[in-house]
Amino acid sequence: MTVVYLVSFIGGLLLAVRVMMYGVERPREESPGGERSFRLSPAVWPAFCMVFGIAGYVLAHRTTARSLTIAVISAVLGLVAVIVTARLVSKWWTVTPEHDVDDERYVLQGHIARVTKPIRADVDGEVTYEMGNQQHVLKARSFDAASLSAGTEVVIERIEGDVAYVEAWMEVEKRL
Repeated sequence: MTVVYLVSFIGGLLLAVRVMMYGVERPREESPGGERSFRLSPAVWPAFCMVFGIAGYVLAHRTTARSLTIAVISAVLGLVAVIVTARLVSKWWTVTPEHDVDDERYVLQGHIARVTKPIRADVDGEVTYEMGNQQHVLKARSFDAASLSAGTEVVIERIEGDVAYVEAWMEVEKRL
């Protein structure tokens, strides 16, 4: 029976490595009703296997209890580990990051726009871009102080205040 406990423990370690690499969350599409679920989550299997393996191995070598009793105690301890793991994972899912706020200046970064009023090094121009079915107009400056004529396709780098800093799409395309 010792081999079963060792295999369970090593299998739990390997599953734990998989969880560290790929995470514990299943996509909402796979869950019934679109909700996240911890049932049969990848995090509960390593918890069970490792606790079952450790408890079984220790009890088998430290006590004189029967093999069936040791297996039952190990399985119960493994189930307790599953319940604790499931509760921790479900609580972790409810945490919303407060520090991960989008910087408003970069919300439109990479968005394509078109110059409607020429942009010069010392004069603000104007660009239009589409968001959904609506067209928006913004004052614009060149990101690299280059002059951009009307009709030029540009990429928005950032928006500061009500001014978009843009770069010619041809320049961006060269770097891609």
